[in-house]
Amino acid sequence: MFNHIHEVALLKDERVYADEVENPITARRRLFQVERSSPIFVEIEQLFAQSWNRLEKYRPQVQFIFEVQWPEYALRPYFAYRAKVQASTHAKDQRGNEKFLFHGTNRACLLGESSSTVLLCGDKQCSLCSILRTSLAVSKCGTKNAFKRYGNGIYLTSCSSKADEYVSNLSRSASLRVMLINRAVIGNAYKTHRNAPQIAPLSQEYNSV
Repeated sequence: MFNHIHEVALLKDERVYADEVENPITARRRLFQVERSSPIFVEIEQLFAQSWNRLEKYRPQVQFIFEVQWPEYALRPYFAYRAKVQASTHAKDQRGNEKFLFHGTNRACLLGESSSTVLLCGDKQCSLCSILRTSLAVSKCGTKNAFKRYGNGIYLTSCSSKADEYVSNLSRSASLRVMLINRAVIGNAYKTHRNAPQIAPLSQEYNSV
């Protein structure tokens, strides 16, 4: 349906500010554009290109990268979990084996279409703005695709082309595809090459699949 769209905007989970109570303006204004000359832009653009492994599928060109701003209190659970995983795994990066991973979802608005379209929408069908407002949620697992390859969880991937399979635009006015790139604590990963939709809860030895 969107084969004519050959450009992408990436939303990078990064900025933090210290408000204890978020006001309506900052609640809607989550995105801050990264300049193309910035080392961060170069790093993320390269990561997107190098992790695109569907050679038969056209790789979009990155048009914009936005950093996502979060209030500090909203990230406390993440920082606490990262510290807990680091304490148990003693990862070399001292951050619980933290990685940049991609996530694709649907977008009902035009967020990220330009440097000026940076306010979250209120459309209940817009999964992108919902994620940027309250973060990813295990409870949403399976709402778009009933098949859960590894059971309930938050699905992220190191492969940008895989995440792109889950990107969709509900607005006919959209000209870009938008993808999230997230910091994720991998810890000690349980590795499998088979589907495991009925996978049992992981033992304390593992932190992810």
